[in-house]
Amino acid sequence: MTDTPYVERAPGDLLTAEDWNQVQLKIYADIRATAQAAADGVTHVAGADNADHLEGKDLNALTEEVTRRVLDQVRGRTGYQQLFKMLRKDDVTELEHQLGSCPLVDVYELDYFKVACREDDETRLAWATFYLHHRTERRVRVRDASNNQVAVDIQPKDFPELGIPFADLLTRYRVPYTDSSTLDDLETEFWKAFFKGPNDQFGDDTYCHSPWFERCCKQNTTVEQLKAGGDWNDLLFQFRPRRTLNFPAGPGSGTDNQVPIPAPANVMIQHLDLNRTAVWFRGDAVHGGPEAGQVADYLQGEYGNELAVMILLKA
Repeated sequence: MTDTPYVERAPGDLLTAEDWNQVQLKIYADIRATAQAAADGVTHVAGADNADHLEGKDLNALTEEVTRRVLDQVRGRTGYQQLFKMLRKDDVTELEHQLGSCPLVDVYELDYFKVACREDDETRLAWATFYLHHRTERRVRVRDASNNQVAVDIQPKDFPELGIPFADLLTRYRVPYTDSSTLDDLETEFWKAFFKGPNDQFGDDTYCHSPWFERCCKQNTTVEQLKAGGDWNDLLFQFRPRRTLNFPAGPGSGTDNQVPIPAPANVMIQHLDLNRTAVWFRGDAVHGGPEAGQVADYLQGEYGNELAVMILLKA
């Protein structure tokens, strides 16, 4: 690796999107060149058929994986944090970010969305905040509580595709695996890592996986088999963080006596010192989204007492 900065900037300068793109490209090129030089220097290998691979990965795959890991570390060192928290009525959540300054704080409500959960040999209709599924599962038919068959749109209609590649999240949350790892074991270890502090532990009814995932887990499908079948890059982690504009609301029809609603509603933020920030919400949780009424019926009493959020911190 070079001792020369990829993008020369003085303290306090703004890191633009163009700068970040240049950093990513130069990191990738640097890692690839280093890996290639190391490979060229090998004079003896245990298995000649696997001479150009390491743990089953060729140079391109190895470079991409190492680059993802390096970029995740770079994000952390630049003072960016992404947290998933379950705020509860009248409870103050203290974020110990240790950034050494009062960070910019942005809060997104995590919408509950309709999914088809598959567990215990049963497919059920549910509302989730986190969902693992295959890219091909765009609409799934399932029976509701009244035993009526309904269609569930895993991907919303007339909207860009949602979902983060599962492999990227395994890298971000440092879940180790090899080609012989099974999807079932990977999912178990991922949820453990994902709900580990500083993230909160969400309730079992807020996350699940799809029928496709369940089938592969039961068959002990390995990473190698998923890659060979072209499915590895089609495994998606879906969540729906929503940040609304502050639309005016309040008494009267004019704008003079109307007040803006915070987004998400009722969430308060206060910096305690340079390393700690407090977050809480007042009154009942105000949920949004196009199907808020149905979600309220699903969550019943907990609906007004809990608010699932994604919090972004940037020093």
